[in-house]
Amino acid sequence: MTTLWLIIQREFVSNVLTSRFMIGFIVCLISTAAAVFVQVADYEKRLSAYHTALQEHQEDIRTWDTYRQINPKAHRKPNPLSIFNVGTEKSGADMVSIRLAVPIWEQQAQKQGSDNPFLSIFLAIDVIFVFKIVLSALAILFAYNTISGEREDGTLKLVLSNPVPRDVLVLGKYLGGMLSLFPIVGTSFTVGIVIAYASPATDFDVGDLLHLVIVLLVSLLYVSICYLLGLLLSVWTRTAATTLILAMFIWGILTIIHANVATFAVTKFPPYKPQPEREVLQQIGEIWEDFREERDAHILKEFGYKHPIHAIITKGEMSLYMDTRTAGGIGFEEIYTPKPIHKMNTSKYQEILGYQEPFRIDYANKAEELLKRRENISERNRQLARNVSRISFSDTYRFAVGAITGTDREGYNGFIGQARSYKRQVVDYLTSKDAFSERAWFSSDKGKAEFTDLPVFRHQHNTLSEGLSRAAGDIFILFAWNIILFMGAYVSFLRYDMS
Repeated sequence: MTTLWLIIQREFVSNVLTSRFMIGFIVCLISTAAAVFVQVADYEKRLSAYHTALQEHQEDIRTWDTYRQINPKAHRKPNPLSIFNVGTEKSGADMVSIRLAVPIWEQQAQKQGSDNPFLSIFLAIDVIFVFKIVLSALAILFAYNTISGEREDGTLKLVLSNPVPRDVLVLGKYLGGMLSLFPIVGTSFTVGIVIAYASPATDFDVGDLLHLVIVLLVSLLYVSICYLLGLLLSVWTRTAATTLILAMFIWGILTIIHANVATFAVTKFPPYKPQPEREVLQQIGEIWEDFREERDAHILKEFGYKHPIHAIITKGEMSLYMDTRTAGGIGFEEIYTPKPIHKMNTSKYQEILGYQEPFRIDYANKAEELLKRRENISERNRQLARNVSRISFSDTYRFAVGAITGTDREGYNGFIGQARSYKRQVVDYLTSKDAFSERAWFSSDKGKAEFTDLPVFRHQHNTLSEGLSRAAGDIFILFAWNIILFMGAYVSFLRYDMS
């Protein structure tokens, strides 16, 4: 144990006293601080826009006079953890408009913020990006001459001439190297948390801090992999220069190139072919034709009218404006504006609406199933691209952090799923009030519709347990990489030939 500790101390001191330690420390610290400053400022803007949108929506609700005007909105609340890992936080929709006769479709959702591609690239640089690039390269720079460098200057031969077991030596070099990297990782991450916490907009709670602690531990796993890669190559090669060239070549492929190539390949040649959008919209059009036919046949049979509007009984002249339209090609609405409404007996019409509107919502759900089926196929392609990307431990690290912070694709899909659940709550709310058959559905001449108890959408980010559950596979892969690379370096060094 004494020998191991001496090796750890020697490796730690030799790393800390080098210029690369100070340069790496400063570069990582400044890069992390700058990334957090930028992301905090962007988060504050997004949070302000979110609160403004909520306020505007509340003001919009006050203008509703009838139940037919109901158009709640589901707003995506900015995730404070996106300050450290942007993920898909800025690439998805920020708002979903809930219209009863319109299926919720991701492409119909609205995105707020800048569409400037250059600004988007700049704002995508976060703490995890810095760790993924800067820290991984720094870990390799710490490890590349651990064995091959000492072999060149004769230090290794001198050390092995003493009664120092090779297994203790390689373990001590690994622990000493990681111990010298820990201050850089820990300090940079802590400074990032302090800068983020200083903003009054962030308001981190205990759960958020626990998320960040787990992210720090996963980051150490990733840095360990990069160090072990350099250590393994240092054992396999004869000179430090060869080690460095080979290590940086592998680092560049796994860190920068691999994920982009995998995503491009799956996007260009998707193994799962989604149904063309034009065909889906055509099928949805057929669904609405079926709705009209079935609706009209039921009304004629049950009520004796060929069309709902014929059920309005009027005294004197009546003018009628009817707007039949499709919403974005996927929804179907018929808007009737009979005048003068105060002279009309609408009891039969209300009875028919009590049947028609829930029936229309059922058909909207059928149309939504077609859209979801297409989205699911596209999601399978994205999942395949992620699985291929997991060959690189760099991308595995990114996926693990995205799952923990809730800024991955699944986190965004969760928002869309919550919006769909909210739509069902709104439908249940209207059903409980018998709103579809109320006169207030289409007219406020006898009193405005009340929306004081309208369900409010509250976007819930994933909990720590949910994040860990999603990240478990990626964390296991990172552990496996550590074990494989360490065992490779360990076994190779036991067989190392000094001649």
